[in-house]
Amino acid sequence: MANQAAQAPAKEVQFTDEQIAALAAYVGSVSTGPSIPDEEYLSGDGDVAHGAELFRTNCAMCHNVSGAGGALTEGKYAPALDEVTPQHIYEAMVTGPQNMPVFSDTNLSADDKADIISYLLYLRENDSPGGIDLGNLGPVAEGLFLWIIGLGIIVGFTVWLASKPN
Repeated sequence: MANQAAQAPAKEVQFTDEQIAALAAYVGSVSTGPSIPDEEYLSGDGDVAHGAELFRTNCAMCHNVSGAGGALTEGKYAPALDEVTPQHIYEAMVTGPQNMPVFSDTNLSADDKADIISYLLYLRENDSPGGIDLGNLGPVAEGLFLWIIGLGIIVGFTVWLASKPN
């Protein structure tokens, strides 16, 4: 980061995939820390229902129940997870980047993390069971939107009826 701020700004990628892999290998060789997760945890073959429960309990307060992201306090935000790779999601749970807490294996086991990834992949691949999802804003915002539209239609219809001459 160029300076301390509430949230690190997103920047364009400056390195090739090979350079990024080389940097990751170098950092992994000179320091301790979590390793790159095995493919079995990233495949999306976990328990989706259990992953949904864990996500709602541990992640939804920041990332929204559908992983759409959201605003936090003091200019921070939780990013949307709809285009994030499973490896990045797993690594974020283990390392806790920026404002995110760390979910070590004592908090969430590797299988729990795999279940959360399975849930997020399920959300990407399947339509909303409730119909139009309005950008996955959540049930409160979507319900409010429908109330406002519904009341607007009722008021408009009432004004139209009242304006008709007898």
